[in-house]
Amino acid sequence: MSEKTKLLNEAVGVIERELAVFGIRKSRSFYTCAIDRNVSGWVGLNLTKSRSDGRVGINPIVGVRNESVESLVERLSKQAGARPAATLSISLGYLMPEKRYLEWLFEPEPTFDYVSEAKKVAAAIEVYGLPFMKANATLGAVIENLEHLRFSFKESAVYRLPVAYLLAGKADLAAKYVSGQLEALGARQDDAALQYRVFGTALLEEAMEQVKQ
Repeated sequence: MSEKTKLLNEAVGVIERELAVFGIRKSRSFYTCAIDRNVSGWVGLNLTKSRSDGRVGINPIVGVRNESVESLVERLSKQAGARPAATLSISLGYLMPEKRYLEWLFEPEPTFDYVSEAKKVAAAIEVYGLPFMKANATLGAVIENLEHLRFSFKESAVYRLPVAYLLAGKADLAAKYVSGQLEALGARQDDAALQYRVFGTALLEEAMEQVKQ
C-alpha cells in the first residue's frame, strides 16, 4: 500500500467515526442517515491521489436519496441491482460560504495533522450538509429542483423527474414529459437512447394505469 493510499484510508477512517456521531454511517461505498420516511441523507467522499503537488484530497458530495423515487426508477428501467445513487446531490463546497468546489488537502508527511483536517471535513458535512438534506427531503422539493436542474444533471433528471411526478399523483405531467423526451431521441440507437425507451415505455404504461384508477 502506498503512503498516499494509507494516508487517505486513515483520514477517511477519522471522517467515518466523526460522521457516526451524528448518525451518518457507511453503506457500501457511501454514507447515509435517516432524514424522513423513505428519505435518506447521502454522503460520498471523492478521493484524489494524483495531484501534481504530491498531496491527496477529499471532496465530499452531499445529497438526498428518495427511496420511493429510486426504487421506481430502477423498476421502470428494468435495472435491478443498479448501484444506489442520490436523487439530488451537490459538492459540499457550493453549500459553504465559499460557494465553489472545495477539496480538503492532506500532506503525506509525518508531521501533518491529518486527524484535525479530517475532523474539519466531518464538521463541514454536519454544518452545511445536514441542513441541505433536511431542506430537500420532501417530494415537492425534489420536483422543484429537478425541474430547474438544480442539484442534478439532465441525464439523471430525465428519469427522476417524471417518476417524481407519478409519485405526486401527476400522471399527466409525467406522461407529457416522457413523451417529449422520447420524441427528442428521434432515430438514435445508442445505448442511452435504447435504455430510455425501455424506461419511457414502462413509465407511460404506469401513467395510464394511474389515470384509470
